[in-house]
Amino acid sequence: MGIEGQASRGHGAPAVVTRQRIASSTRVLIGLAISALCLVLAFRNVPLDDLGGALAQANYWWLGPALVAQGLSILARTRRWQILLLDRVGFVELLWAQLVGFLGTNIFPLRAGEAARAVVVSRRARIPLVEVSASVLLERVLDVTTVLVLLVCLLPFMQVPAAAAAAGFALGVALGCTMFVLAILLLLGDRVDEVIARCARPLPARVGVMIVARSRDLLAGLDVVRHPRTLGRALVWSALTWAGSVANYWAVIEAVSPGATWFEPTFAVVAIAIGLSVPSSPGFVGVFQFLGQQALVAPFPERYSPASALSIALLTHTLYYVSTSAAGVLGLARLGLSLGALRPNGRGAAARSVGVA
Repeated sequence: MGIEGQASRGHGAPAVVTRQRIASSTRVLIGLAISALCLVLAFRNVPLDDLGGALAQANYWWLGPALVAQGLSILARTRRWQILLLDRVGFVELLWAQLVGFLGTNIFPLRAGEAARAVVVSRRARIPLVEVSASVLLERVLDVTTVLVLLVCLLPFMQVPAAAAAAGFALGVALGCTMFVLAILLLLGDRVDEVIARCARPLPARVGVMIVARSRDLLAGLDVVRHPRTLGRALVWSALTWAGSVANYWAVIEAVSPGATWFEPTFAVVAIAIGLSVPSSPGFVGVFQFLGQQALVAPFPERYSPASALSIALLTHTLYYVSTSAAGVLGLARLGLSLGALRPNGRGAAARSVGVA
């Protein structure tokens, strides 16, 4: 019987690997299809001569301040993550993990870098993965909250396109549901174990124990919400993070079409953030270009042509993609990781690369 069991497991392992490869290939193909579609939509009404003229006339010295603003935004984002982890991990360590995560998201679809950076920090800092993942979830909650606040602040000063308003409303509903669930978990407090244990009774004992343990890790990762002062600091750093993103986009606009008000880059950043809230193509290639173009053309048609708006989106995304990818490669070298460790199914590889089995 033991030999038969080993044989069945031996036959099952290749099947599992095959399914994983098919799923990974499917994700890549879907991501590439989304990128191609968005690129077609972005370029369809843009004469190449107009696009080339806009890029040729751009003042590329403005990309220096744009890069500085982007760097400050990344530093602020890293400090916010450190606060959400209650300062249990060093800033430099988190910065490298953050940069590695950017590289993973740039290369693989569906924001694979988010999972990769959580695994890296979990293994190196010896913090449960669920706990680190909870901090990443809180980051997303803070991001969505900040973006929606910016959108509301813009309403009195500009005509927000109906599509952006509808998408913002939908995102707000999703945020409300998430915050409701988090509030329930926090209000239950120590009783969560009891509630989850009751729900897990029909399951095998081993599975039930694992679920209860993971729920404890999740609550530990959300513990920062119980500390208003600490959460307030995280909110401040979240505001600084997005201020850096707005400044980055403003500087690129100045390079192509000088004289922008702060409403234009703020709305562009908000629209892009809302559009990218659903994971899609690797590095958001195509999606970013289309959203960035429409975020300027739709509400400000008198200032931006499809060609100038697309050139701004192209420059902003290229600056981000190249700089974060290069920094991510340095992060891989610094942390002793391989590129394969960042694959969506590469958690085991990441664990081995950082020296923890």
